[in-house]
Amino acid sequence: MPEFMYKGAKLCYFEADERMDKAQGFPIVFVHGAGSSHNIWKLQVREFKRTHRVITFDLSGHGCSETTVDNVSIMNDYARELEALIKHLSLENFVLVGHSMGGGVVMSYVLNGSSPQPRALVLVDTSADLDLTKLTPGLAIEFVQEMFFRLESKLKHKNSEALEIIEAEQRMKETHPEMLPRDLKACHEFDINDRLGEIRLPTLVIHGIDDDVIRPGYAQELERALPRADLVLIRDADHQPMIEQSERFNEILAKFMHWIADTLQK
Repeated sequence: MPEFMYKGAKLCYFEADERMDKAQGFPIVFVHGAGSSHNIWKLQVREFKRTHRVITFDLSGHGCSETTVDNVSIMNDYARELEALIKHLSLENFVLVGHSMGGGVVMSYVLNGSSPQPRALVLVDTSADLDLTKLTPGLAIEFVQEMFFRLESKLKHKNSEALEIIEAEQRMKETHPEMLPRDLKACHEFDINDRLGEIRLPTLVIHGIDDDVIRPGYAQELERALPRADLVLIRDADHQPMIEQSERFNEILAKFMHWIADTLQK
């Protein structure tokens, strides 16, 4: 994977662009959540690389990216890493897509006044605050559900791309046991409820209707608080709708991207 230096550490990113006409489409930057990596967006990269310049990357201490500091802040560290990536690639007229903690990262990027600003945001199963007192019960449920999914798939010899992604994510967690606790601490300290009104970009909020980690009610609160937001709930999806219902997720995201493209031409 390509890499760039940030605060003395190597940060890795992945780029895919199979557009026939490079003048069409615009960059989409996908940001992963806590204890995850760029690999979580594999099904979106495959779908959108034909129509857009697609970028995913590993936040510091995740995937193949090195650690910058031991105690991280979503707003002061992870969002600044995203800013460094965007400047490294000289991106303009891009859209930011963030999942869970990554949603906090992309909102923080905007609130930090980082330049250039995105054309729009997509917030996937995230919240304006990531207090562990509301996340922990759902994390336990998600862990059990994921374990049973992996076990059932193996017993029934069901090999799917979703299973491959989940297995790869689990191996990474086992290889980097310090990663998730560090992220959860950063999540616990994150709260931008009093600043949501400052985010005036077109925003699409996508949420799995069965999410136990961040329940759909928080997505509804996010939609109400953001000045230019719309909410789409995905049926039969938990905390990772981009994997669990990838076709429906990609369809929703594609429609939003078409709408953004139309606004860019006006």
